[in-house]
Amino acid sequence: MSVESDSLQIALDNIQECYEALVDRAQLLVDGYWHEWRERNKQIFNSGLKPGEANYVNTGRLAPRLKKSKITHRVYLEWLDWKKTTYRKYQNPRSGVQIKPNKRDGYTWTTISKKANAWEKILFDKYEPLFKALRKALAVMADQISMLKKTIKLLS
Repeated sequence: MSVESDSLQIALDNIQECYEALVDRAQLLVDGYWHEWRERNKQIFNSGLKPGEANYVNTGRLAPRLKKSKITHRVYLEWLDWKKTTYRKYQNPRSGVQIKPNKRDGYTWTTISKKANAWEKILFDKYEPLFKALRKALAVMADQISMLKKTIKLLS
């Protein structure tokens, strides 16, 4: 290997370490959201109110997940609708329906509010700015990793 390839390999290793650290940070944020979301849903279940009664609130439907692509090895942070249906009786990481982001603005409350309950806006407003920054950083770093891999292959 040449000196250029060696230095690019070192840079690639450093960027991959940073990328993995960002993925870990994103997973911690997603887990934090899920914890708060589940606690709120438990409160709603334990309230004993039935549909149609005063002060009744529906359980949550909106939650994020990390999606890892097997082909490109990229990590995507996306929102899903976890509405219970006859086919999806339980809210688990495999049963949600992806909510498509707005092309220009990404995920906004106006695009998500069609599927979410009003009380979920607080959680969305708390976590989405953090997710948005992580999405941008993950995308840039994934692009750098793929570019460096191609360059190293050309130099070898």
